[in-house]
Amino acid sequence: MNRQIVRIISNFRPEETIKKRGKMSATIQAKIPDLRAELVDWRQRLEATAKSSTDGLQLTRLLREVQTAIEALTQPESYGVCQVCHDLIGQATMTADPLARTCLSCFTPDQLKELEQDLDRAWSIQGDSLPKQNLKLNGWEISFRYEPAGPVSGDYCDLVSTASGDLYFLIGDVSGKGVAASLLMSRLHAIFRSLIGAELPLSELVERANDLFAETTMRPYYATLVCGRAAPNGEVEICNAGHPAPLLLRKSEVTAIAATGLPLGMFCQGQYSCSQVTLEKGDRLVLYTDGLSEARNHSDVEYGDARLQSVLCESDGLGAADVVTRVIDDARTFAGGAPITDDLTVMAIEMVGH
Repeated sequence: MNRQIVRIISNFRPEETIKKRGKMSATIQAKIPDLRAELVDWRQRLEATAKSSTDGLQLTRLLREVQTAIEALTQPESYGVCQVCHDLIGQATMTADPLARTCLSCFTPDQLKELEQDLDRAWSIQGDSLPKQNLKLNGWEISFRYEPAGPVSGDYCDLVSTASGDLYFLIGDVSGKGVAASLLMSRLHAIFRSLIGAELPLSELVERANDLFAETTMRPYYATLVCGRAAPNGEVEICNAGHPAPLLLRKSEVTAIAATGLPLGMFCQGQYSCSQVTLEKGDRLVLYTDGLSEARNHSDVEYGDARLQSVLCESDGLGAADVVTRVIDDARTFAGGAPITDDLTVMAIEMVGH
């Protein structure tokens, strides 16, 4: 069996599934009213979209699935129950996909093969959306490492240049894991790509992206994000929406740039402010997702921000690509072969001058 499928099945923990038919966990029962309201709202949006869409067949299928889920929520004894083995599918799976009707352990070999192929195609599409590696542009050099914990990733990583010569850099992390998170990551990618061309002030850019993401995303999903704009003269503007703090590496000193707003998708019409720094030749910015800082070893000890900053302090003189490699290598040494449980992305941006 393909290692991707093995990894998926290994993440399906039996303790998350209640083995007594007809008895639902109090946690799932408590979430049913909110989930039903979300699905009803989702149905209304789909119906509105269907009126002006040319892809009526696909929308009809999705509407049917949503309606089936809404009807199941009116009968709590059947919601979240596998149609094959009649045990509960599991809270984690239902949170990721409210429309799920089969637990993973009941998939047939043909269904597992089809799932494998779908995931391979999904990763191919997602991988194509990543920016060019080791990019050099207008006095900047950027390197990154993007490592999914599974077949697809919920981490967001992008670089966009504009006609004015500015470079936008983005790194983010959608709540949750797996396919659902990767789909929302793709939505973020499309939102920012469509807005960056307007060359809005950075705070307004993030505010508009938050509004769009919040309006089209079911709770409880959200995304932490750093969105920055680097000018050819070394001036950098950064908006941090609840993401781990970017680190400014200047010689052997490391300075954290704190968050300036809440994660995207939590509230519509959120307001965001920006921080400004000026990088001189040789200065670097290091950005990362919590798959790095929250990585754990076999003793369940967290990698942590302090160790990361220590490694960066010892990286004076290294270029962007070498900084990324050093950080990743140190994280692997620390983990000592412990399994990867979260998506991990590291990006380094160096001012190299013209």
